[in-house]
Amino acid sequence: MDDLYVKMTTPQPAPPAPPAPPAISLFPLPINVSFGGAFQPVDPALSISVSPANAVLQAYADRIKGAIFATTTPARAPPPGATAAVQITVADPTAPLKLYVDESYTLTFPAGGAPATITAATIYGAMMGLQTLSQAIRYDYNAGVYAVASTPLVIGDAPKFAWRGILIDTDRHWLSLHTIFRIIDSMGTAKMNILHWHIVDWQSWPLQSVARPGLWNASWSARERYTLADVPTVVAYAAARGIRVVPEFDTPGHASSMCVAYPDLCPSAACGPQTNNPLTPVPDAGGNPVALNAIQAVLGEIAAATTDEFFHLGGDEVDESCWANTPAVTAWMAAQTPPYTSTDQIYEYFVEKVDAMTIALNRSPIRWEEVWKHFGTDLDPRTVIHAWLSTETLINATSLGYRAIWSVDGKYYLDALNEPWQSFYDVDILAGVTNSSAIPYILGGETQMWGETADGSDVLQTIWPRAAAAAERQWSYDVVTDSSDPQVALRMAQFRCLQLERGFASAPLNNAGARQAPPGPGSCTTQ
Repeated sequence: MDDLYVKMTTPQPAPPAPPAPPAISLFPLPINVSFGGAFQPVDPALSISVSPANAVLQAYADRIKGAIFATTTPARAPPPGATAAVQITVADPTAPLKLYVDESYTLTFPAGGAPATITAATIYGAMMGLQTLSQAIRYDYNAGVYAVASTPLVIGDAPKFAWRGILIDTDRHWLSLHTIFRIIDSMGTAKMNILHWHIVDWQSWPLQSVARPGLWNASWSARERYTLADVPTVVAYAAARGIRVVPEFDTPGHASSMCVAYPDLCPSAACGPQTNNPLTPVPDAGGNPVALNAIQAVLGEIAAATTDEFFHLGGDEVDESCWANTPAVTAWMAAQTPPYTSTDQIYEYFVEKVDAMTIALNRSPIRWEEVWKHFGTDLDPRTVIHAWLSTETLINATSLGYRAIWSVDGKYYLDALNEPWQSFYDVDILAGVTNSSAIPYILGGETQMWGETADGSDVLQTIWPRAAAAAERQWSYDVVTDSSDPQVALRMAQFRCLQLERGFASAPLNNAGARQAPPGPGSCTTQ
């Protein structure tokens, strides 16, 4: 009996301690972060409260919670002292989603189980904080619980640039609404906030028009279309995730798909439907400016279906030879007072008319940089210049007080499949900007997912993870280093793993062909 008593009361070995906490990898890298060494379990029944109550932010928080705890089913119940609450406080929950909305936030995650907190000026800053929270909470398979590895965790964060976007192209290949929604959801993981929707172009016109109902006869097929009601659906879906939708209707070039149903919008049969030729400036026999009227009708419809303060009007790659070789156009030029002596004057005529229409709709025009090269400071100061040919245009326009966006070809073009993530990461948007007063006019940058070789089958893995490299530089410009830093490569790899966990197709990080498949068995952290 005494022996049994001894055996029963002999202290038993303590359960194994949790493994040493791994380094927390947060993406994009916050501008100010500190963390301690305490392993803090998190209850999967975590409550997230919003003060003051806000339905949009609460729904966002609920989605984030679902994403966090969908990683796996916990092996055991959370221990006593697990974090069970997150409290979000927003100073101005009614701030509208627009350029320069405050996206800053502070996230605290104490050790010991006290509630985590997110404080932000707006619901959109709180959304950014929730994205960071979703990366900090990871499932620890060794401990069998969800946890934040290194607490107390304190983050103060804000983006460097207000414009952090992706262009999608639904002309070259149609993308379903479901695919567009997946792109929008995936953008949130990288804290991107602009979806530039290049809806139509010369190859196809998938968008319904009530004013010109024949336009979508130029869609690739009768099932590859969008109704006008689809547009506000996308806008609302994006807005609920802190993302603005900026539509593009490129004119006067890149629009000849309009001529499939309405041939009189093109200068001639030789310059006709679904060629990259510009629309006609020539009015009909009654003096009706046919092409401009059609443009105005479509602009009005798209503006009514969207909410953003900006409207992209293109203006690039206009081949003026079509005008020069069409007798009706040259006769119209000669009839002007004074007579037009160059087709450049037609281009300027179109741009001025369409910009005026857009401003009358209370939208600020965005134009590709060819427009800047034609007009310079004659442009309305509300115009934003989208640089895609040279950094010199961005530097020149902003030094003269015009706002600009950076998307220089070959640097931010996702359709360039031979460009690795390092090329995107090492873009310095402010390189060459010697005039400090110009910096506030540089809104940010956009990666461009032109659609010649991307459709719903491969668009996500063509965007990711390379777009994330640009996203981190746009958010964390003042604190990150170039791609040669091993910590950058580690962060990019772990971010790609996170996207795969969330169900977003994201190509292997280290391949030579962007969206190529994995070369063989391996980890998401190393391929």
